[in-house]
Amino acid sequence: MADEDRVTPDAFAALQARFGQQSKKAQAYYTVMHAARGALKSDEAASSWMEAPLAALGGKSPAQAVAEGRVDEVLVHARAL
Repeated sequence: MADEDRVTPDAFAALQARFGQQSKKAQAYYTVMHAARGALKSDEAASSWMEAPLAALGGKSPAQAVAEGRVDEVLVHARAL
């Protein structure tokens, strides 16, 4: 590997940080999806619920709200299903 092809420590740290953020988002989505699946009794119904805009979330879908970091708020709605 040529020196110009090597990843710098700063670039590697930035990649690690980005991976950590994406991992947290995926975990949050999975947590909400799991709660919705438990309430709705099917993966298909939970997926549909995750993508449907909800007035209680300001017209955003649960998936959009989770992406915005509103996991606790969305979990309240998922558990109330």
